[in-house]
Formats: sequence, structure tokens, C-alpha cells
Amino acid sequence: MSGKVEQNHLVRVFNGNLWQAQLVQGLLESNHIHCMLENDTMSAVTSPYATLGGEVWVLVNCCDEEMAAGIIKDNQLSSNPFN
Repeated sequence: MSGKVEQNHLVRVFNGNLWQAQLVQGLLESNHIHCMLENDTMSAVTSPYATLGGEVWVLVNCCDEEMAAGIIKDNQLSSNPFN
């Protein structure tokens, strides 16, 4: 059971403003890596203006972290590393 929990653990692979994060999201999804965007103010119900000016994170399953980081690096997109 712990393997299943670990597989569903989300990790941050990129952070930036909203348009940068959406660009990375599209790039990852075009390479069959499921991801999602999140920031401090996003929630299940949020206004369209919640991310104006704030930092947005791209999250992937931990099992996809290495592949996602490689794709981001190969496309010369800057990202702050998360450990």
C-alpha cells in the first residue's frame, strides 16, 4: 500500500508566473506527463484573478519528476529547483 501512496505523491518541478507555468504545463502534457498548477491562493473555487502577479507551481507525480525535469531543462526553461 505504501508504494501506491508514494506513486501519487505530487512534487514541484517548476515555478514562475502564470503564463510560464501554463507553457510548461502544455509542454509536459504534450509529452504525456500529467501535471497541475497551484499557488498559495488557488483552491477548488477560485476567481480568474487569483494568480495575478503571484508565483505558480507546476506539480507532477513523483514517478514523473525526473522525466519532467529533463523536458524542462531540454527546452531551456528556467526553474527553481525543489528538493
